[in-house]
Amino acid sequence: MKFIPGTKFINNTTKNTRSFKRGVLYVLNNISKTENGISYVFSLPQTGERKEVVFESAQQADNYLSHINVN
Repeated sequence: MKFIPGTKFINNTTKNTRSFKRGVLYVLNNISKTENGISYVFSLPQTGERKEVVFESAQQADNYLSHINVN
């Protein structure tokens, strides 16, 4: 796993809008293994809302999230 809780993400691409809205700040809160894969829970500081995204593997999550990571 490349990313740890506290990592910030903003989707500035036009590709990854299925799970992450464009231009919205997401903060990774928790990572856990589930029956369906690996669950990543993000918070949206603007609204206090939480969003869960399930990936098949940590490698899939790393590849996907590396495109929207805020350095």
